[in-house]
Amino acid sequence: MVTIGKERILVVDDEEAVREMVSKIIDVIGHEAMTAGSGKEALEILKHEPFSILITDIKMPEMDGFELMKAVRDQFPDVYIICMTAHGGTYTYTDVVGAGAKDYITKPFTIDELRAKVNRVVREKDLVTDLTQKSTELERANAELKRLDQLKSTFISSVSHELRTPLTVIKEFISLMLEGHVGALTEDQREYLNIANKNIIRLTNLIETLLDFSRIESGKGLKLRFEPTRLIEVVEDAVMTFSQQLEEKRITLENRLDPDIPPVLIDRNRLVEVFINLIGNGIKFTSPGGKITIDSKGLTEKRDYLKIVVTDTGVGISPEDLPKVFDRFYQGGRTQTGVITGTGLGLAIAKEVIEGHQGTIHAESKIGSGASFVFTLPIFGIETIYHLLLNPMLEEADRDKAPFSMIRVDFWDQRTKRESALNHESWEGVMYAIQKMVRSVDTVVPFQNSIVYIFSFNDKKLAKEIGERIQVKLTQGNYITKGVSCQFRSYSYPKEARTKEEFLKGCRLFLKED
Repeated sequence: MVTIGKERILVVDDEEAVREMVSKIIDVIGHEAMTAGSGKEALEILKHEPFSILITDIKMPEMDGFELMKAVRDQFPDVYIICMTAHGGTYTYTDVVGAGAKDYITKPFTIDELRAKVNRVVREKDLVTDLTQKSTELERANAELKRLDQLKSTFISSVSHELRTPLTVIKEFISLMLEGHVGALTEDQREYLNIANKNIIRLTNLIETLLDFSRIESGKGLKLRFEPTRLIEVVEDAVMTFSQQLEEKRITLENRLDPDIPPVLIDRNRLVEVFINLIGNGIKFTSPGGKITIDSKGLTEKRDYLKIVVTDTGVGISPEDLPKVFDRFYQGGRTQTGVITGTGLGLAIAKEVIEGHQGTIHAESKIGSGASFVFTLPIFGIETIYHLLLNPMLEEADRDKAPFSMIRVDFWDQRTKRESALNHESWEGVMYAIQKMVRSVDTVVPFQNSIVYIFSFNDKKLAKEIGERIQVKLTQGNYITKGVSCQFRSYSYPKEARTKEEFLKGCRLFLKED
């Protein structure tokens, strides 16, 4: 947990009484405050003195709060912004967050309300700073570890987020050439471009793997975004990555998952990575003409998790290596050629992802008889929503002394007065619009094309405002068809429910499971 330290905060308001009041509150809660009477004065101060947070009013003469936020975002991108808004103002939560603010508070407010807002912004800032610092320290430390071979040392010391963009551009241009968009290719040209393309994909995957490892080692773990997903679609996405390798080695891949298995509550992109690691691992250690299968072993005893197994017909894993296959950088002796390739991070990261879903993973094998990797994933339902989303977010809100709300958005057939499921095209548009109207720290959970649950770090008033904003946007923006109405309800802690237990109990009235 990051410790909140003393911050320098610049307070901007054209009313001297407000500036002084906010400045005194900031002093009381343990931070250092400085004031400015206008947006222009604030920008001049920022040019000469460092500040980590800016608290600004919206309605000011000459340069209003929105103009000031835009200028600060352009000139001082590291400054975090909190807006002060007047009660009954025409601007909304979405407006100020869209303009660059991290949060906002409505006048008049109490010391506790401002403390909660400031603490949350400080914590988010410290987490970003800490992650960046630890990532830099990890690269420097790994460069000094002489025990690692040259591949590990070189890549870990040189990895950065900037590497992904040029690699993506190179890959796209090679794809355009292979597809004939720049003219006909000779057989030799096509062969060389295919070789280049395959190695770019390999390098990209390696960089992503090392970046994941860096996040894990920094102590922050992997950030997961849960959503209900059909697992068969995840497997299909992963398999597409290996079509050429499977063909070259004449390995058969059988996806035996039943299309009708219940949806799982997962981070889709991370689970694609898990299947890529496990399938790639199977291809590496399976002889030409072999087979890889993906299948389900049913539900766990409590029927809240699905058991999945990925099996290959490769060389197998020795008994002494079996307990170590998920260790970072461990590669063991499982090889066909006697030459060990790769970083030894794929299975370690797969384990981190599965455990991030509160699941388990283990390996089963006998030398010469292939290997199986068995893991569990949470079934999408009320209990897993509570376990993976609601409980952790509520604990975070309680720890930060911040409010927390649940918003339910649903759709009704105006003729039958019953809930209405939207068609696929409308539903995709609705989800896109809603995601644009919430913050990245909030969580959106779609349910069967008819209900959307939003878990948000906001109080009752702001939760209601978000619901109203969504209702207007979806209705007036033609995201839903005529004859269908959009409705919402919200439930907040600690305004409506005074204890966490009461809030969790009340949430069950909002959650629906068919």
